[in-house]
Amino acid sequence: MRKRMITCFLSVLLLAALMLHAQAVEVPYESYTYDAENHEQPAPALYLPDFSAGFGTTEQPAGLTDLFVYDGLLYALDAAQSRLLVLDMRLHLLDELHFTDETGAPLLFSQAQGLFVCEAGIYISDTQRLCVERFDWSGVRQHSYARPDSPAYDSTVPFAVTRVIVDRGLNVYALVDGMYSGAVMLSESGDFLGFFGPNEVEMTVEMLVDQSWKKLLTEEQKNAMDRFVPIAYTSFDIDGENFVYTCSRNAVSESTRVRKLNPSGKGLWDGKNLLFGDYIPQSQWVSGLANVSQLVDVDIADSGILSVLDAARGRVFQYDPNGKLLGVFGGSGKQLGTFEKAAALETYENYLFVLDGKAGDITRFSLTDYGRLMRRAVGLYNSGEYAEAKPVWEKILSRNSYCQPACTGIGKALMQEGASGEALSYLKRGQDREAYSEAFEEYRFTFMRSHFALLLLGAAVLAALIWTAIFIWKKYRKEKTYHLFMLKAPIATLEELLYQKRLSVGFSSGVVVFWFLLEIVKYFATGFPFNRNEAGDFNIFLPLMTTCVIYLLFVIVNWSVSCLTDGRGTFKQIYCASAYVLLPYLLTQLLVLLLSQMFTLEEKPFLTMISLAGYVWSGALLLIVITRVHDFSIGKACVNLLLTAVGIGIVFFLLFLLVVLFEQVANLIITIFNELTLRA
Repeated sequence: MRKRMITCFLSVLLLAALMLHAQAVEVPYESYTYDAENHEQPAPALYLPDFSAGFGTTEQPAGLTDLFVYDGLLYALDAAQSRLLVLDMRLHLLDELHFTDETGAPLLFSQAQGLFVCEAGIYISDTQRLCVERFDWSGVRQHSYARPDSPAYDSTVPFAVTRVIVDRGLNVYALVDGMYSGAVMLSESGDFLGFFGPNEVEMTVEMLVDQSWKKLLTEEQKNAMDRFVPIAYTSFDIDGENFVYTCSRNAVSESTRVRKLNPSGKGLWDGKNLLFGDYIPQSQWVSGLANVSQLVDVDIADSGILSVLDAARGRVFQYDPNGKLLGVFGGSGKQLGTFEKAAALETYENYLFVLDGKAGDITRFSLTDYGRLMRRAVGLYNSGEYAEAKPVWEKILSRNSYCQPACTGIGKALMQEGASGEALSYLKRGQDREAYSEAFEEYRFTFMRSHFALLLLGAAVLAALIWTAIFIWKKYRKEKTYHLFMLKAPIATLEELLYQKRLSVGFSSGVVVFWFLLEIVKYFATGFPFNRNEAGDFNIFLPLMTTCVIYLLFVIVNWSVSCLTDGRGTFKQIYCASAYVLLPYLLTQLLVLLLSQMFTLEEKPFLTMISLAGYVWSGALLLIVITRVHDFSIGKACVNLLLTAVGIGIVFFLLFLLVVLFEQVANLIITIFNELTLRA
């Protein structure tokens, strides 16, 4: 009886423990990551929320605007009450700092937005007072940084600083609202040093439309239209080596939402196919960009792990030091772990803090076991200890098969072990083209050394087969394949085809169709190191437009231009002869496609040279064809081709305007219909 009671008691305790554990890990959101094709996939949580804390009262609500971790303490800027809160890692209030000027008079900064803390003191960016203030640890102002007195700084832009950071040389970097030239860089004494790391203008369809209209407007009308300016940075952070990490709230391209800038302001991730924030295809955008990630804060930890905050959905994105996604967690709402208005974040050791700007509270997250594994693996990987990191990556991959950094880490470890053939599949899953290229080079060398005799015999057999095929083709198939002699003797062959009236519409159409099919095959089958296309983004309309449509448009426009310039070529002659022009291009592109399976990134210039040879060859052939078909001189043929190019541009411009006009009319009709139905 006693044993039964003890057993029942222990069972109840175990059940209660399990229930408490389930309640502890239950969160109102799902963590996820992205696979190689940018599809959301569920993933274990890197962090789980512990608790949140508010610091206002009923009479004086907290107006927290920024966070900063320094020397094991969390600093929270409360602009509404012009104070700085000093908190421990459990969000217990340790101290409350108010600020004064040099005379001891209190300073108020109700619109302060940015905070930076370092050994030199406390830096606060005040948007309303148009300055950056530096205070000592007792809260007394030491220096005030005002608008630079320099011709390089646009005097019409107020010095409304939203964020501030300081490098190891105590130079101050300030993000100014309305300034699109990058961060304003000031010396410790306040001298203007220039602008740091400006963004480039992101061109959109709307911008192209505006640019087209501007060409038809007066200067006064142009000035009334919107200007094209770079996307301004929303926030930034700096690491111990003076690398600056920036985020942009309204960046359209996923790869430019976050940038890593070296001390000279050059973007180290520019041009790389990285994904920052959520991936949402343009076809799924709501009201333009309403549902696209709006990154408002960025934090770089001592471990090199980058955390980015999305205000649109209240989510936190974490990346490894190479910009590869580790995981996503958080969400919008009022429950623990979600936010009404995510405003700032900071990380420290195993904790991550997120500030909710609307609720005025701070939420602490703690690393999970999966997050600790990820942190350990990333640390070993960055130290070059690939073999030691391999078992950790394998544990991570067993729990999250879509973790690209884990695939890359295992691939690098296999390369270190000499198993480059096995490493290829992992590196491809990890989308690491540089490492894949290195592994493939090693694998190719090993394979060729092991199978040299067999490869030599195969090459000899292939050469014999090609020679035999050419011999048979010349002897028995010359009449039926005479068109291909355009590659060897274009002038004589074209003369013969025109004289005997043997231009084949079927052959020419077949060449164009082959061009179309080749472009589709290239999209999917180009060697992995050279192919950044996503299968899910494929749209058959694009290769169709760039092959068949552009070919027909060239023929139609060239025939129209030739009729006005006394060209002798008929529509059929232009249609057929233009297909022969494509033969060298198609031949070289087919060769490039095959060689892309065997070449590495270092050998890319050879592929470029082959492609360039195809373009030059086809260009020369085009000039010969236009000269002979229309009976033009070389100069007149060049003018004819120039006018054809201009005509194609005009047709595309008119089609583009027609599509935009149709879209505007359709939107107007939909709006009127919605108004009538809603009012009814």
